[in-house]
Amino acid sequence: MRINLLGPLQAYGDDHRVDMAPAAQKVRQTLAVLVLNAGRVVPFEHLMDELWNDNPPASAPTALQTYVYQLRKRFSLGNPRSGGAVRAAGPLLGTVDGGYQLSLPADHVDVFRCEPLLARARAEFHDGDFAGARDTAAAALRLWRDDALVDVRKGPMLKAEAVRLKELRTSAHHLRIESDLHLGRHHEVLGELTSMAVQEPTDEWAQGNLMTALYRMDRRAEALQVYRRARERIATELGLDPSPQLRALHTAVLTSDEALLRPGGRLTVVSAATRPPCHLPAPRERLTGRAGQLARLTEVLAGRAREDRPLVVVGGAPGTGKSELCLHAAHQVSGHYPDGRLHARLRDGAGRRVRPAEILRSFLRGLGATEEQLRQSTTDLSLLFRTWTADLRVLVVLDDVCDVEELTPLLPSGAGCGVVIGSRRRLFVSSTAVHVDLPGLPFDDCLRLLASSVPGHPIALDPEGLRQLARLCRGLPGALFAIAAQLRRRPHWTARQATAWVLASGGADSDPLGVWAGFDRTLATLSAESRSLAHGLSSSVAPDRLTPALAAAALGISDQRAEDLLEELAENYLLRPHHSSVNGRFSYEWEPGTSPFAARPGSASVMCSA
Repeated sequence: MRINLLGPLQAYGDDHRVDMAPAAQKVRQTLAVLVLNAGRVVPFEHLMDELWNDNPPASAPTALQTYVYQLRKRFSLGNPRSGGAVRAAGPLLGTVDGGYQLSLPADHVDVFRCEPLLARARAEFHDGDFAGARDTAAAALRLWRDDALVDVRKGPMLKAEAVRLKELRTSAHHLRIESDLHLGRHHEVLGELTSMAVQEPTDEWAQGNLMTALYRMDRRAEALQVYRRARERIATELGLDPSPQLRALHTAVLTSDEALLRPGGRLTVVSAATRPPCHLPAPRERLTGRAGQLARLTEVLAGRAREDRPLVVVGGAPGTGKSELCLHAAHQVSGHYPDGRLHARLRDGAGRRVRPAEILRSFLRGLGATEEQLRQSTTDLSLLFRTWTADLRVLVVLDDVCDVEELTPLLPSGAGCGVVIGSRRRLFVSSTAVHVDLPGLPFDDCLRLLASSVPGHPIALDPEGLRQLARLCRGLPGALFAIAAQLRRRPHWTARQATAWVLASGGADSDPLGVWAGFDRTLATLSAESRSLAHGLSSSVAPDRLTPALAAAALGISDQRAEDLLEELAENYLLRPHHSSVNGRFSYEWEPGTSPFAARPGSASVMCSA
């Protein structure tokens, strides 16, 4: 049992991919209170005050017992009872005299992992280990996904806890920025400090650190302007003068005091180097139904326990949302890679290979290479990239990967670097790589994604029509977003009109769901012979199951060549193999997202079902 409270409530059992958080608000409140007090007895009356705000109904004790029973059943917490404290090592929810006690290991709750990290960061900062303090504070901040308990209803206990946790987050954020400033990373924190100063015009911590960062970047006039604005807002809103510390900082900026360049007694070198590159595109859409996969990616990429370079491979059929998932994960862990975030697609829009030298030049140019250095051969560029990344913490996102050989020159060498690979093909990159395969979305998630993409649209008034429209998309986020885009352009349409449009437009020369293009881009990565055979196979009237014998008869090739072709399509997430038949060979069926291509309109019938 693992519980996350630093953001929306998440609760996981044995399967970390399935969020088991209860939907009922009072059950969620009960769980949050018990988790935050894990190891301690929570009196019945405290729980009832939390749930009913000092005005519990006569049925409150029975209702509370029901909520606890639901939690025990959902998370297999047993029902231990004793006259004293529960002393079990595993997760248990015990009934003790006067209350309940949840026994749960501290490292199973994100709050209890965050607090020791912050304490360690403070100690490191006090000892002058600013790099360690920065990294530890950043690790604590990565546990936060939003405001603590953001989607949990709060009574008096949880309101107080939410305020405490907000201060904890602010303290970690301040400590990380202070450490960055001591390390001379004023360029990196300037944007954060500017945003904080605008949002909190009377916060002297933000104003003072923004002044310091600007001064170290030789922007003295702007630093003085920040002080003038802060002084005016503090006087207007609080009726006060700035603190002696802020006034002293103002004087130091006025007199160009060199001590401003020596935080903590150490000289901070003001570098004219370029900012670390951030080549990551912004995600185009929000994720739906991918919380488990996203959590897995961020866990690997942001984990501190790994000694080797974290590397994740995201694969799936065309249209399953591999690129979007990679981008969301990369943005979430970007703070873990302060030296740069690099991104490249290894195939262009037509499926043609992009030369590794072109990608390497883009990467190295972002890292500060000169034009003379960029004129080297592919091999030398790859060696230069490995050399430069040996001691850096850089995140590299490589999308549309189809071959390990084209991937190898683009991998950073440093153990502190991370790699995210979006692949159209099943790859073996290394024994330490973590593989995440994306299936189609569950139907309920398809409905939620489609409805939430066009809020207020008339399709919501026709639940059955909406369901029919969602079924056409075969669990593909790409297809769902294509329909949503059409509905945004035509806000007067009903769900049935949209369904009719999809069915009527699905001819050989039309791609209403935007899925033909992904299918053809995947086929474009195959050899010319395989591509020709695959087109012939996909143009046939497809049976429920394909076998090598059926494919061989339809395409006029040998059984062995047909089996090789089917296996190649399975490697590229276009076919799904099933257990072997009586002759020892596998049968295959089209992936749900690609099955529409097995019966293209107007094609000749060349194959019968087995």
